[in-house]
Amino acid sequence: MDILAEADEGVVVVENQLERTDHSHLGQLLTYAAGRDAWTLIWITPEMRDEHRAALDWLNRWTTDEIEAYGVEVRAVRIGDSLPAPEFRAVAFPNNWSKQARSRNPESSMSNDERSRRVDFFDTLARRALERKLTDSTGFGSVAKSKSFPCRVGERGLKYWVDLRTSGVASVQLEIRTGDMGRNESIIEALEGDMVSIGQELGFEPQFFRPDPDGRRGRIKGAVMTFRDASINDPPDQIEETLVWCLEGLGGFQRVLEPRLRVIIDELDSEEA
Repeated sequence: MDILAEADEGVVVVENQLERTDHSHLGQLLTYAAGRDAWTLIWITPEMRDEHRAALDWLNRWTTDEIEAYGVEVRAVRIGDSLPAPEFRAVAFPNNWSKQARSRNPESSMSNDERSRRVDFFDTLARRALERKLTDSTGFGSVAKSKSFPCRVGERGLKYWVDLRTSGVASVQLEIRTGDMGRNESIIEALEGDMVSIGQELGFEPQFFRPDPDGRRGRIKGAVMTFRDASINDPPDQIEETLVWCLEGLGGFQRVLEPRLRVIIDELDSEEA
């Protein structure tokens, strides 16, 4: 394995090959993906053989939508007297990937005013979260419609999201996306079983969402969420209220849920041992 990364959707493994693809590198890619419980597989090569492109297409067709396999050809191009530069071309990818990639671009439909508002909102959120020790480090300059924060319980696939959209809804959620639908279900079931005490300690009643058995992307996860009416286009005083609400929700989730999560995860690990 040449590169191991972690994105919002899960672990990414990248296999680089300097020559035409072969069976050995395909086996390595699959072995590393299985060993790391990866959700995204990327194979980069100067030339993708037809049978290996077909293998990646087969993976995309027959695995759940949580698994994505990409075949990427790379070549050097030169414009005029410029230095050679790499050009990447996807030759194998999940169904509807190009359409989904466009729809996931947060800037594609934003006005300059909304873009500026989002940078201000999420930069302020990140800075205050850092000051309150709700996170150790975080990025700035985001124009996205949501921002993630780590869940500090030592379980991959757990994280918090703060979301603010133009549709009039703000939310704070604990996302439970471990890569194992049964484990997701067990974690959310245990939390939901303690919902009365959790609500009392938080001072509000969160909503609990179980994984959907159809296994479509984004729906095999569990979540604990709280909502309020808000929009990125609200006036400054309401934006400030939303910022305070988001930080209180994030801090409350960390304070109330994380001790319970540690116990739940320890019990699950003991049962699996």
